[in-house]
Amino acid sequence: MRPKIAAFGVAATGLLGLLAFRYPTEGNPIQAIAEKLSAYYTTVRPEKAYLHLDRPAYGTGETIWFSAYLIDALRHQPDTLSKVLHVELLSPQRQVVARRTLRLSGGRTYGDIELSDTLKSGTYLLRAFTTWMRNVNPAYVFQRQLQVWPAAPNQPDDFGGATPRPSAKATTKAAVVAGKVDVQFFPEGGNLVAGLPATVGFKAVAANGHGASISGQVLDEQNKPVGTAFGATHAGMGRLSFTPAAGQRYHARVKLPDGGSADYPLPAVQATGYALRVLDAGDSYNVEVRYKGAPGAPVPGPAMLLSEVRGYIVGLIPRPLTDNGAPVTWKLSKARYPNGILHITLFDAQSVPQAERLAFVLNGPPALRVTLTPDKAAYAPHDPVHVKVQVTDAAGQPAAAHLSVTVAEAGAASLDADGGNVATSLLLTSDLAGYVESPGYYFQTSTPETAQALDNLLLTQGWRRYVWKEVLAPTPPLLVYGAEQGVTLSGQVTGMGQTGIANSQLTFIQSKPNRSVLTASTDAQGLFRFTGFPGKDTAVVTLQARRTSGGSNVIIRPDLGPPTFGAPLPPLPALNAAPPAVADYLRRSRQQQVQERQNNPDGEALRNVQLGNVAVTGKKVLIAPDDTRRLYPGVVANTVVDFANDLSAQSGLNIFQVLQGRVAGLTVSGSPPNMSVQIRGSGTPLFILDGQRIDIDFVSSIQANQVEAVEVFKGPEAAIFGSGANGGVIAIYTKRGDKNYKGNDQLAPSPGILTVKVPGYYAAQEFYQPRYGAPVMNAPTMDPRRLTLFWDPQLTTGPSGQTEFLFYTADGSGNFQIATEGITLNGQPSRGSSTIYVAPKSR
Repeated sequence: MRPKIAAFGVAATGLLGLLAFRYPTEGNPIQAIAEKLSAYYTTVRPEKAYLHLDRPAYGTGETIWFSAYLIDALRHQPDTLSKVLHVELLSPQRQVVARRTLRLSGGRTYGDIELSDTLKSGTYLLRAFTTWMRNVNPAYVFQRQLQVWPAAPNQPDDFGGATPRPSAKATTKAAVVAGKVDVQFFPEGGNLVAGLPATVGFKAVAANGHGASISGQVLDEQNKPVGTAFGATHAGMGRLSFTPAAGQRYHARVKLPDGGSADYPLPAVQATGYALRVLDAGDSYNVEVRYKGAPGAPVPGPAMLLSEVRGYIVGLIPRPLTDNGAPVTWKLSKARYPNGILHITLFDAQSVPQAERLAFVLNGPPALRVTLTPDKAAYAPHDPVHVKVQVTDAAGQPAAAHLSVTVAEAGAASLDADGGNVATSLLLTSDLAGYVESPGYYFQTSTPETAQALDNLLLTQGWRRYVWKEVLAPTPPLLVYGAEQGVTLSGQVTGMGQTGIANSQLTFIQSKPNRSVLTASTDAQGLFRFTGFPGKDTAVVTLQARRTSGGSNVIIRPDLGPPTFGAPLPPLPALNAAPPAVADYLRRSRQQQVQERQNNPDGEALRNVQLGNVAVTGKKVLIAPDDTRRLYPGVVANTVVDFANDLSAQSGLNIFQVLQGRVAGLTVSGSPPNMSVQIRGSGTPLFILDGQRIDIDFVSSIQANQVEAVEVFKGPEAAIFGSGANGGVIAIYTKRGDKNYKGNDQLAPSPGILTVKVPGYYAAQEFYQPRYGAPVMNAPTMDPRRLTLFWDPQLTTGPSGQTEFLFYTADGSGNFQIATEGITLNGQPSRGSSTIYVAPKSR
């Protein structure tokens, strides 16, 4: 198929928002706001993605198996808008180390990511998104933190990563501990108003990104206690109540986990305004609104309330306000809404939003039950296991569903029991910005404690899927990104800075797999988008851009997905502080990897793991041993980073920015032009450029798109380079240094020219599944499966809600968990689990 330039935007059809009003709408101004919100949803057509994994945690040298679900964000039914899903794995420093481009069919796809045995252990971030999602907010892509432990046989256990305990020395200066524990306060509704009772949520986050257990007392300007003492109840969150006084500034004296203390300010008190309170009354929410005006000023017109869960909008009749502190109230019946986050907004008589609050509606269980029934409770090694599946709704009626199923060793399956699931993702975290710690906790058991913890989360997490300023604007929101129907190459043409160049003339030249040439122009923001790639093979494309005046002093910046910036992800705990199951898991994982290498000894010498568009290889020679650019011919590093085939290396980054977070043991810190590098904490390495020793300042000035490959020599590998290589060696091989370089644009990008490789759709691996007892020529003599026994990313039940599957046990013994997740055809999250026992091999 011939690539073509594509227009942005998709015409929205149908009304996704549902309008329901408790009272007749004629003359009710809240109706106009509700219609604006419904029209906004119709335009942006929000999507949600979810990845079900075979296990909640992994080790280096293993494979992540995932099944992907894409649904519309309102009804939770299979999405038909986007046809391409992007899945990325980010390093602890938030650099992309793996990328998968997947074709969607009926909102479903699946794939895998191999974790190199040279990959650095730590907390990684797995994310999934469509290009269309980025029109709303990059914060709403699917994200899940994954612990990757050092399980490869060649990696030590003493990987560190534990956060050192802060000093026990007490202090009252917040500046001293601000980098250790961050404490923030969030008044319910948005503001503290003088004379009106207030509930204030708080959230304490430690330096490792997890909630911190704190306690404290609110004090006024005279350091007198106000209200009662407070304390965190779950994940560093809690609430406190008091009535602020006019003219006072309040602060909290907080006792920190290390025994020290610090003062943190509360938000300023407003002299006038609205106060919103939401009280849980069991089957309903009671909403109270109070108003405080300036002395002698007239009371404003009636207050209006709009509530919404996933596009189901309920507007309530306006109520007159008083200025005597007495509340006006509304009652919101939970039964009127679907399950999910309830967004409540208070509007004044001029339709201006004055206060907002999030609450949660849960009518019945968060997920439908999937019953898994194995034919036996216990098995011997290599036994067949037949499992029947039944999906039923809350009334016990069968439900058709799309599912994925995994069978994993019970200890490995429980490493992150509260890490989230299909119900927590669809109903909770997908509608909140930012990281939610242990989301599975909130739906695990229904108790007053978990209900209060969930409400504290919604008091403090603070966001909703839209900003009222955009919803109420006279023009519809600008949709920058199109809904991908196939593999796409997009980006922006800018000047030497970041400003886009409108109407830049683009020449598109594809050399592989087919030759084609076409021309196009950028839009008003300098953006371009080429579609129509077949997606079967990697396409090699050269883009040439010119200003309208003909000048070539422009930069072509390919679109590399949502931004990856942010604080480094929290480190792994030290092994002696990790859950007890981790040590047993590492032992099993290493046994499995050792067996795999014993079964395939020839593969060890050529071990190569391809991570999407980033290739981090072990013992694979990208630069020939006798290449003239080598300082010592024949000396090849075990770790090689392929820059020529890395899309991010073509985007204006320097060498260190591309290497950051991609090589085990290599630490890159700072920002351009002041960056530092260490290998395994052994000081600054020796730098070699095309066989010549250079200093780090010179390396910082080299653009990554001029480099073909980088080799990293660690420890004993670097000994041949002499005493100056005690910190290791980084050898850089430029494209121009290659004796075969012919000076063409494909090897040496210049201003206004960019050559990129556009990967086709990823072809997922097939999970290894032996069939014992079957008449095969080469029956396996040793079964290496110890952690994940079975994985089926696409299992479907019919109208009867039933299906079944078969797998075989392996050589390993112990308890194994069968777990399934999915979504019914009418948008209900579904999940279930069962356990089987495999007896040890008889001797």
